[in-house]
Amino acid sequence: MAITKEEIIEAVGNMSVMDLNDLVKAFEEKF
Repeated sequence: MAITKEEIIEAVGNMSVMDLNDLVKAFEEKF
């Protein structure tokens, strides 16, 4: 995988709750 867990954690840490909700929905649609 191109991005590391640390990079994901860093990105999520900078996101708002609304962004996280959108991210979860996107993951549910993809998988």
